[in-house]
Amino acid sequence: MKTTQKFLTIRDIQEYLNISQSAAYDLTHRKDFPVCRVGGSVRIPSEAFYSWVEMKTSISTQLRSYMAAVM
Repeated sequence: MKTTQKFLTIRDIQEYLNISQSAAYDLTHRKDFPVCRVGGSVRIPSEAFYSWVEMKTSISTQLRSYMAAVM
């Protein structure tokens, strides 16, 4: 998966999250998931997707502090 892509496919989402195709399609029906439907195609805006993943990822305060110090 290219990180410079403006839009991701269902397969890209599958691979990134290591989930099944049906689980990836299920995500596209969530109200909080960024999705763009064009005709019969489903595309996910990459920046919005990565922001969504970050928002949904739970990281403890201690780990977040450690990561900030290391980076």
